[in-house]
Amino acid sequence: MFLSTDFLTVHYGVDARIAKYFVDRDPPAGNLYWKDKLLYLRFEPGYIFIPLIVDILFKNGFDRDQLLSSEFINLMEGIGHVSALEETNRITEAEAIAACYDLAVPVCKNEQFLQDVTRLLKGEESKYTSFKTGFNALHRGDLFLYSIAALSADEAAYDTAVKYWFALISSLLLLDDAEDVPADLKSGDANAFIESGMDEDGIARIKQLVKDNLQLISTTNKAMALRLDKQLVDMLKKPHFQHLLNLQ
Repeated sequence: MFLSTDFLTVHYGVDARIAKYFVDRDPPAGNLYWKDKLLYLRFEPGYIFIPLIVDILFKNGFDRDQLLSSEFINLMEGIGHVSALEETNRITEAEAIAACYDLAVPVCKNEQFLQDVTRLLKGEESKYTSFKTGFNALHRGDLFLYSIAALSADEAAYDTAVKYWFALISSLLLLDDAEDVPADLKSGDANAFIESGMDEDGIARIKQLVKDNLQLISTTNKAMALRLDKQLVDMLKKPHFQHLLNLQ
């Protein structure tokens, strides 16, 4: 599905300049994350997340020019390449963390944030440990947090960015996981629903997470929260969830 500027602005409330920037952007050459992709954006969590999080950061006070700068965008894209290398088992998790750290250092605006993210990724106690969702499967894209280090902001803004980051990416990954439950049960791939146990208690935890995520996102972008809510409700009406979820 082609994601147009109008689609992003109307359905997700994305700032028009931000939406146009990413719709018009070409996939970076030689980047495994965009391998064989003709378009920069796709209707998949790892791609649509980019304009959505940039819009959220902008509406939380980060400078738009900085968010669309080559420093920030190139770092995010570079991290995408490294994450794809890890996902395809060409490098280890430790190597991926080290590679992304090295990419972030030259453009880092906050050394303490960089160290906090590194500790988080290594499973060590971090300032941001308490921000996690409680589902390991929803943190499979946490390497991208390094990209925030390229942004100038006060200390509180970094904390806000991480909170919204987790709220958005976990909501998008839940959409992906809901679709993939049957396949992931066979393959053993990470999936938050499977991790939850697919019982009443586990599904209740996911429902509470979604509620909290959307409440937070709505404080910045109500259109985005409403769209995500509709997508999640529609997805969770699939047959393998009907006996567990009350969507009335």
